[in-house]
Amino acid sequence: MAACGKKGPPLAPLNLAPEAPGTLTARRLGDTVYLKMTVPAKSVSGTGAYSVDHLEVYAVTLAPGMAAPPNRDFLKPAQIIATIPIAPPLDPEAAEPDTPETRPRPGGTVTFVEKLTPETLRPHDITKPVKTKPVRVDRPNAAAPPGAVPAPPVGPLVLTRLYTVRGVSTKNNAGQAAVRVEVPLLAAPGPARPSSTPPTWEETKVTITWQPPASSTDEAPGVLYNVYAAPSAGAAPPSAAAASAKADAAPVPLNPAPFDGTVFASPGATPGQEKCFVVRSVAVIGTAAIESEPSDPICVTPRDIFPPAAPKNLQAVGSAGVISLIWEANTELDVGGYLVLRGQAPGDTLQPLTPAPIRETRFQDRTARPGTTYVYAIVAVDRATPPNRSAPSNRVQETAR
Repeated sequence: MAACGKKGPPLAPLNLAPEAPGTLTARRLGDTVYLKMTVPAKSVSGTGAYSVDHLEVYAVTLAPGMAAPPNRDFLKPAQIIATIPIAPPLDPEAAEPDTPETRPRPGGTVTFVEKLTPETLRPHDITKPVKTKPVRVDRPNAAAPPGAVPAPPVGPLVLTRLYTVRGVSTKNNAGQAAVRVEVPLLAAPGPARPSSTPPTWEETKVTITWQPPASSTDEAPGVLYNVYAAPSAGAAPPSAAAASAKADAAPVPLNPAPFDGTVFASPGATPGQEKCFVVRSVAVIGTAAIESEPSDPICVTPRDIFPPAAPKNLQAVGSAGVISLIWEANTELDVGGYLVLRGQAPGDTLQPLTPAPIRETRFQDRTARPGTTYVYAIVAVDRATPPNRSAPSNRVQETAR
């Protein structure tokens, strides 16, 4: 039979295995490890949306100095600790499903949570020896000839949990493994302790303090801290879906990086609204960090003890039977009104002329006696309980006619 077509170089077979998961990171908080990863969005050789059936999470614990196993030994079913189902790529033309999709999609992020147990703390040497021919070296100081077996690599110097993840396609083709991450399994530092100094607040922030943990491990004596927001006692419980999503995600500290102080200021201080925090001690081991269990909650309920600014530019004009006052309005949002103060010149003590705060920024004193000179000032009050009073405004003097 005749053939058609132009002869060319052979084409590589189509590779339908997923690309490696991206940005695999690990955080350890107490006895919990959070692995966060990006789901593969395409095949190794392809582009565009790609269907991944599930992710496989691998882990093994290494004794101090134990060399990390190669992938040929690590990526085995015995080392799989979890599989994460993945939803198919989102079809923009498809109708919304009746049941919301809870599985992550290609290109999205997902977090896997592992609780450390006595079994996970037990090291396993899964590396199988490679058979090699012995090489004879007659001279002890001579360089090893080609083919000589090199000294085995030295692994982490402390007990370590090693993780990686790879995707598996809908046709059961295993993809590339993500870059490995190591989590030291040293004892976590103790949590921060309560401080004898109570929390304080200002108009725009609250400040908390704590004490260092009672002790730290010999392997990790340096202690830093992360501060996290905590739910207040009166907060409404989250919905079941929100609680489930929150349980799978590692909490995010309020501070940008662990720090070595025992004082933290958080912006925001709404009067009457409780704010709670927990503090975790942090021990840094190489490039990894181990955080303690959370401290007892540190809570503070700010109260409005801050008076408004003094009213400005008070002016007075006397006329027949009345003295008219006018001043500039305060700019604070919680101003509840103004009190008009009056005294008889030259040295009488100023007393409230209005029994309750007035909202207007003008007032007419129709009780002034003709021929008598009076001194006036204005005080602003807010809506706090009890109200906070400002300092008096500028004083003005006027004589009734």
